[in-house]
Amino acid sequence: MDESFAETKRGLYELMQRMRHDRITPPTPEGVTPSEARTMMTVAMLEEHGEPIRPGRVAELSHTTPSALSQTFKALEEKGLIERRRAGDDYRAVTVSLTAEGRRFAAEGRRMRDEHMEQVMAFVGEEDMAHLVRILKRVVEFHDRTHAGGESALCPCGPAPSAPRDPEGGDAPCA
Repeated sequence: MDESFAETKRGLYELMQRMRHDRITPPTPEGVTPSEARTMMTVAMLEEHGEPIRPGRVAELSHTTPSALSQTFKALEEKGLIERRRAGDDYRAVTVSLTAEGRRFAAEGRRMRDEHMEQVMAFVGEEDMAHLVRILKRVVEFHDRTHAGGESALCPCGPAPSAPRDPEGGDAPCA
């Protein structure tokens, strides 16, 4: 193996570990965790599209498990930022909506995330960010192809989830 390739690979692993360990995420409004902010922004996005907001759909889009989402919903409900209601006659079916305060928090979270991204782009440079996006798309394409092609042995995390990718960002299923 070429030494420069090995060095690049080591550098990539180190950066991935640092990003995972340091939880490098955009800032969130005071009083909510990054997970709560991401959940509220997902609910707000679904509200804007007029979709019924079911916990399963929120879990898909926010790349979280239903049990973790349930805990997040509980915390958000206790803070008065969301409301959960039974949907119709089915006692198991629940819908979620933001309260007025929840909408304010979601809008503030979106504003802070966008401002953070603009600062990152200004620091890194638009051209380099465009290259980064192009390269990351290729990495995702590789993972999608290897998972879809039944070649999950190439990737230690197993098959790719069926959830659609969140256009607003979120956790990558494999890295």
